[in-house]
Amino acid sequence: MEELIISEMSVKVRLASVPKFAECEYHPTQIRFYEKMTELVYKALNLNSVRNFIKELIERLSINEDIEVRIMRLPSYKSRIIGVTKKGRIIDEQLHGRSWKNKNLIDIFPNCHFPDKLSKPHWSVGLRGYILNSSIRALIHELLHKSGIHDEKEVRKITEQYYRQFRRKYLKQFEKELKPILKEWKEFEKSIVHASFPARLSGLPQQQIL
Repeated sequence: MEELIISEMSVKVRLASVPKFAECEYHPTQIRFYEKMTELVYKALNLNSVRNFIKELIERLSINEDIEVRIMRLPSYKSRIIGVTKKGRIIDEQLHGRSWKNKNLIDIFPNCHFPDKLSKPHWSVGLRGYILNSSIRALIHELLHKSGIHDEKEVRKITEQYYRQFRRKYLKQFEKELKPILKEWKEFEKSIVHASFPARLSGLPQQQIL
């Protein structure tokens, strides 16, 4: 478990265990896919660029409590792929994060990337865009809830403001730090996806839940 100490409080980022039901509900290769993806998301959220940004954000939001960020290993049951357009654009609904009301706990979920849980992964996923557009945004979003902002429309608006600040201040450093993680992901994908399924769908989700 990685721990970021901020003044008299701490932010702990940890990987959850793969749930026992996974073997019954998911294709074994999908389990490996999500297991590896979430492992790399965990590594990315502990890069210096992200950790420094989290420190600044928590201080700005005046969050005076210990926070645990749990990286979940499978998509939320609320996430689903509705379909794919003729142009290859994915239409989906995704729950990226969850803030517990009765615990100092935030869950970050991987996106649902495949419409059928029992199928073998059949297209590649751009990890860089996923981490930036989903994982980091979700963490900002849920920290805003932890700061006491409950209006969802306001939280979405402020999330985008802080996300743009992260990109302006830390993107260059983040890109440099992320390279080894992207290399690791590319090598992993080759072993389970590219050999049999070279197709790639790069469209962004049209509908999201946060």
